[in-house]
Amino acid sequence: MVSGHRLVLFGALLLPILSACGSSSHGSESGTIAPTGIGGGTMPTPPVTPPKAGPVGGGVSGSDNKVAATASVAGTLSVAVGASQTISVSFTSSDGLPISGFSVYGSLGALPAGWTAPGSLTCAIVGPGNGCVLALTYTPTAVQTGTLTLDCVYVDNAGLPRTPGPCMTLSYAATSTNNVVASVSPAGEIDAAVGGAKQTVNINFTTDDGNAATALSLTLGALPAGWSSAAPGLTCAVVGTGSGCQLPLVFSPTAAAAGTLTLSYSYLDGSGASRSGALNVPYAAASNGTVVTSVSPTGQVNATVAGGKQSVAVTFSTDDGKAAAGLSVLTDLSKLPPGWSSAAGSFSCATVGTGNGCQMLLQYAPTALTGGTLSLRYGYNDASGMPNFGVLNIPYAATSNDNVVGTAAPSGQITAMLGAAAQAILVTFTSDDGRLATALQLTSSLAALPAGWSSAATAFSCNVVSSTSICQLTLNYAPTGVDNGTLSLGYSYLNNAGESKTGTLGIPYQTTTNDNVVGTANPLSVAATTGSNNAVTVTFATDDGNVAGGLTADLSMLPPDCSAAAGSFSCASVSGTSCQLTLTYAPTVAANSTLAFGFTYVNSAGSTKTATVSIPYSAAP
Repeated sequence: MVSGHRLVLFGALLLPILSACGSSSHGSESGTIAPTGIGGGTMPTPPVTPPKAGPVGGGVSGSDNKVAATASVAGTLSVAVGASQTISVSFTSSDGLPISGFSVYGSLGALPAGWTAPGSLTCAIVGPGNGCVLALTYTPTAVQTGTLTLDCVYVDNAGLPRTPGPCMTLSYAATSTNNVVASVSPAGEIDAAVGGAKQTVNINFTTDDGNAATALSLTLGALPAGWSSAAPGLTCAVVGTGSGCQLPLVFSPTAAAAGTLTLSYSYLDGSGASRSGALNVPYAAASNGTVVTSVSPTGQVNATVAGGKQSVAVTFSTDDGKAAAGLSVLTDLSKLPPGWSSAAGSFSCATVGTGNGCQMLLQYAPTALTGGTLSLRYGYNDASGMPNFGVLNIPYAATSNDNVVGTAAPSGQITAMLGAAAQAILVTFTSDDGRLATALQLTSSLAALPAGWSSAATAFSCNVVSSTSICQLTLNYAPTGVDNGTLSLGYSYLNNAGESKTGTLGIPYQTTTNDNVVGTANPLSVAATTGSNNAVTVTFATDDGNVAGGLTADLSMLPPDCSAAAGSFSCASVSGTSCQLTLTYAPTVAANSTLAFGFTYVNSAGSTKTATVSIPYSAAP
């Protein structure tokens, strides 16, 4: 029995909380609840001022319990510099008995650098199944380590007020490499009714900076009572934006239970270093008509930047079929993160139950290549009339309709000399915007390449293609006969928007020999009379039809009466009949001799060679 003056004091303690939202159907929110990453400004006046003395004997007697906080990340939180990660902190009681007048404040106004949070968090009742969840976001700008501490104030089950003190401590680190992060949908504590509807839980894995990680592995082992999975674990060759690396679980308790499911996983980061991570999933069996959410599509929501749209449906129901009442989304839907929109500025349902059509529609249409987590906080009265809260976290990322391109080195036409050692050609595949593409497969057969071409591999594929990944194919060209043509390589892949696409790379090639350039005069000899003008055309060509280059001839020492337009002659390349020199023989005296001049060139094998053009001539009166 609570004495009169103590009851009045207890009522005064709870009044600021219950009046903060104007109605108990909205729970006990106070201060400003903004999407994660927007709050964290000047702190409002603390919503709860602990009394000097509290009521004795309130609630269930014989218990002096404490608040228990569980962060969604286990161990140290690691986030790459320039990236962002949202975590959920679920508050409950240490012994399962209810705690009242709960508030987190003060510490939320003095968070370490890089951290943001709503202005305050209050919950009228804290205990298993009461959905008291805080969303925090860490966006580091420099490599660092530190510790985040949250202070809480509340009234325990014995009616004793707890003055502000640490209720959660989390170690964190800002790294220079990418990290695989795991998010839970729904966020916070997973609640399901004993013998009621199953609660489906999706664990979505992605990277915090958009760069790909590889070789993710998770082994479930023995799950706690009530938990099940269709598979013994999860492996993902690639983890990144839109990679679809998800683990579905089911929570269907058959007896009262509460605890934390910890999932540990390993992977290779973008640098190839071996890394590990762990995720905490708090859970409780309840039978109070707890509101649960489902999101379609599941996992990370992706949409193509500048033009792409993704509709997102959030469905509210109860875990045991019992009706909840007065559901209201407390997040301001008119102030969602960039790219997100809602047809209405608010959302509410008078009643919530299985199949009653309480569904909120959102749309994601990004205008910039960004990503993050959309946090939606909602309140309601459960089936027993108790005010409850919940938080829904929806990870999202803007994708690009990029293309995979192949580049050969050396570039241009591949030239190899007949009989020489094989020439290596390195083909590198990258995306044209540096964003992630996946599942590249070479569709051309490496066993049916043109004559002279070969590969040590019989097939080629890359799990990841981006500006930072290494996706390379080595080919060799060792011609067995004089030939030329184009090697065509076809490939398929999934672009950053998850679309299936194809591409083709063409590599022109030719066989060369140790050929010679020959200068042929037309006419072959000149018989003239004095006083006449006689033109002679010299055509330079290779003896095997391949291309030579760098031809030069010195014409400064021609015989008397023989002339050219310039004292020297050159051709950058010798191919076909394109390289021609015109000479003029205008005799003034009788003569009988041979015009000869030398020239140099680089043949198709790359050798520098010399040759001479000789033209017999004569003149008569």
